[in-house]
Amino acid sequence: MILLALSLALGFLTVFMGTPYTRRYLIHSGIIAVDQQKEGKPRLATSGGIPVLFGFLISVTSYLALSVFFDSSELNRLEALAALNSVFIIALIGLLDDIHIDIKSVIEDGLDLEPGELEIDSYPEVDSLPHQELVEKVSIGKKESDDLIRKGIGQVPKMLFVLPAALPLIAVGAGSWVMVLPVVGTVNWGVVYPLVLLPIGLLFVSNVANMLAGTNGLAASLSLVTSTSLGIVGILAGSMEAALIAFSLSTGLLAFLYYNFYPASVLPGDSLTYLAGAAMFSAMVIGDMEKFGLFVFTPWIIEFFLKARSGFQAHSWGVLQDDGTLKPQHKKNYSLTHPLMRRGFNEKQVTLVLTGIQTLICLTGLVLYTQGIL
Repeated sequence: MILLALSLALGFLTVFMGTPYTRRYLIHSGIIAVDQQKEGKPRLATSGGIPVLFGFLISVTSYLALSVFFDSSELNRLEALAALNSVFIIALIGLLDDIHIDIKSVIEDGLDLEPGELEIDSYPEVDSLPHQELVEKVSIGKKESDDLIRKGIGQVPKMLFVLPAALPLIAVGAGSWVMVLPVVGTVNWGVVYPLVLLPIGLLFVSNVANMLAGTNGLAASLSLVTSTSLGIVGILAGSMEAALIAFSLSTGLLAFLYYNFYPASVLPGDSLTYLAGAAMFSAMVIGDMEKFGLFVFTPWIIEFFLKARSGFQAHSWGVLQDDGTLKPQHKKNYSLTHPLMRRGFNEKQVTLVLTGIQTLICLTGLVLYTQGIL
């Protein structure tokens, strides 16, 4: 446990000390997004998952390296490395989504042109224009939406890119091929588990972790509480690999929240939400705690169905009111944040209430796990 604590401390310091440098790098690179619920809608650095990914890497690899010399019969390094590979693949997908910019829209907006009026081929200087100048053009343009800065790579390509991330976990035979389900009893999934259930589960978790966000610190706080509970279950189950993956994520998120909690100075971006989803799913699989994981993922599952009602078009974030409270953009509730906004909560309160609810869910899950129910 001393080695684990030391490794986690190294990861924490990496994120805590590295985030300010990463923030400056992102701003100078034009990787920014609008903080929609602040007065003046400031543009902040996004893709905060980058320093968290480095912290996660330091925690996991330092423990694997130190355990070779000091203690380590109980550690399955192959499964830990497989989980590390899966997390890296998905974090890379999130990063690609964060940095994708629609240059044509940026130039049209900066030059005050109508959509479609610009012919990129007739502006060869666009290819050599510094990225920061493009961002400055957005700042003086006629539109205020961050959609001009970040376009993303599309839902279908992202989902397809996620699937190869399941291969490392499949290769080491991770997960519970045999499960005991309520009412049904014992089910032997056979090859259905690695070839169907595992990829679908990874696809779902990595994407749904990106849905419940929108207020400063919300995504990181929910993932922090959940990954901590997964780490505790990993220890109780005797799965040091699962505990290592889960706690490495939670310590990195704890350091990141110093900069991301209200009022945030850096935004998480898809690189963090995808990273968090992948790490939590990997911990569930290599720790054989899918039932516990399903239980603590209740808020995200509810969020998925709420967003599905809107055709996945609704936003979780709201509109800032004169008194500092938030108002949903939609007449119906398409996110767990919307009912709280209708009750007159401000951005910080929305984050704290949802984090408190998730804490109660995780504590309940831990009690049920110790009683052998999950």
